[in-house]
Amino acid sequence: MTTIGLAIALVAAYWVYTDARSRGQTNSTALMWAAGVLAALIIFLPLYLVVGRKQMPRAHRDENVIDVEATVVENTVHCPMCGNRVQEDFKICPYCGHTLKPKCQNCGREINREWKTCPYCQTPTPDK
Repeated sequence: MTTIGLAIALVAAYWVYTDARSRGQTNSTALMWAAGVLAALIIFLPLYLVVGRKQMPRAHRDENVIDVEATVVENTVHCPMCGNRVQEDFKICPYCGHTLKPKCQNCGREINREWKTCPYCQTPTPDK
């Protein structure tokens, strides 16, 4: 008899969880409802049916509205020497003076710090 009761409680808890998620409840809220139903089916199932089945409003995104908070205004990177955030187009770090974009000693073009050879003039870069 207890096996049948446990099976009914498991099915009811699963249904409550999936129903709560489909109605816009957060994952943690849906899990709490399901755990309550699993622990005390006679109390939490009617309580969920009366209180918890309200449709939660979903975030409505208007494609014509620009989200200012999510828009990147300046591209920044971390200085490899001090770790402060600096603008991506800076040549040196304003905090520690570290050269962010080194130049080739032969042709003067900007080179990547990881490169072993300048791709423009084939001059080997100095060891760091």
